Amino acid sequence: MALYVYYRVPEADAAEALAAFRAARGASDEPRLMRRPDATQGLQTWMEVYDSAAGEAEARIAAAMAVWVSGERHREHFVPLA
Repeated sequence: MALYVYYRVPEADAAEALAAFRAARGASDEPRLMRRPDATQGLQTWMEVYDSAAGEAEARIAAAMAVWVSGERHREHFVPLA
């Protein structure tokens, strides 16, 4: 089961938020971090993609990103179909 976590980050804070994300993730390759190509009202939409159990990594990253997130972190699980 994969976990997708998406949230919004102010464009003006994107570089600092990315540095905070990278520091919290450490040397791991997971989660992957993606963003929508466009911004809406000065906010970028970012998405963390966990292909394996998120657990401690998600909690650590959520804590590090809390200051940069505008609104809520939305969590959704998906299972493979094919």
